[in-house]
Amino acid sequence: MRTVTFRHLHRLREKYGPGISGKIIQKLLALAFCDAGFQHVVERGVQGVDIDAASCGTERYALEVKTTDGERISISRENIEALEDRAKDGYVPLIAALRMQPLEDWLFANIPLSQLRPGSIPFTRLRAYRVRDLETVVRAPFEAVVTQHFRGALSSGERYLSEILAQKREGHA
Repeated sequence: MRTVTFRHLHRLREKYGPGISGKIIQKLLALAFCDAGFQHVVERGVQGVDIDAASCGTERYALEVKTTDGERISISRENIEALEDRAKDGYVPLIAALRMQPLEDWLFANIPLSQLRPGSIPFTRLRAYRVRDLETVVRAPFEAVVTQHFRGALSSGERYLSEILAQKREGHA
């Protein structure tokens, strides 16, 4: 990611802490999927997978979103079960991971569900299952969304981004 994008995300993390800023970044990613042309985007703040993203074609993704400062992400039994549920509905289950470091970008990993276990997963393992085409599709829209909505997210947090997502669903944004 560009330096300015990292700085914006870092400021959000400083203000809201890792937990809340993770939810804010998740909403920013959902908006990036909207801007990347996905017509059906559902962001869930609490239960189930974090984001469903589907296009008019056959692309249907269920994303469990993780942000971290380190070399690993944590995944829970509930996260895995939510991905399994969406896979039964025809969605490709992905782990969307972002290391909060300069020059890092989203990493979308399609690890076979049979190989997922609760616990800590190193980024090196995620990289073996990358979905590079999707990463490329979402990279520029994510940068643009962060720039466009940074001030609103900084001042009003999740509430602001939830309103923008609702407007997108209603076709007003």
